[in-house]
Amino acid sequence: MLSVKQVLIVEDLPDVADWLHQQVVSILDPDQVSRATNLADAVRCMEQQRYDLALIDLGLPDGSGMSLVRPFKEANPTAQCIITTIFDDAEHLFGSLRAGADGYLLKDDTEEAFAGHLSGILQGRPPLSASIARRLLEHFHPFAGEEEVALTRRERDMLTLIAKGLSVKHAAEKLGISHYTAAGYMKDVYAKLQVNTRAEATLKAIHMGLVNPS
Repeated sequence: MLSVKQVLIVEDLPDVADWLHQQVVSILDPDQVSRATNLADAVRCMEQQRYDLALIDLGLPDGSGMSLVRPFKEANPTAQCIITTIFDDAEHLFGSLRAGADGYLLKDDTEEAFAGHLSGILQGRPPLSASIARRLLEHFHPFAGEEEVALTRRERDMLTLIAKGLSVKHAAEKLGISHYTAAGYMKDVYAKLQVNTRAEATLKAIHMGLVNPS
């Protein structure tokens, strides 16, 4: 099970920030929660602290939260960076995933659904709102005449384990191969599937029938 000790919430609406804070504390039980209301505040927080998780709104007063994703991931390479937003359009969704976001949650989800996605982070499950998951599945659904991507047995094994929440290191141990070899398999999988993030890879695995989404 993953451990989430340091959390950054980037949200400009006080009521929403309070709600996110409450959800994070009750579900993830972190040691510390930092809050930022705009890009500038968030950058200062990132300069002063390392984090295990960031919840980032897209519509901030001084710009798009999407611009924070890449620098956050670079500064915190093992952390989860989750978009929390009202925007469910393809431009925001795929732009965020291409930037490196590990999940995408809609703030108008039910409280129960949102809490379930947050708790799934502890098991390594990429948090994706149901409507976002459906959109991704539609995106990955092959067009008529499009050939399915051919993966080797080892590549399929790696994709299955990664989609279930295992890290590359733990997947390598489970398969009895070196971390270096496992990383090579995942690099090939990402290239073949034309994906850039664990969230995209997970949705592709679900579409291929390798992982049960329930």
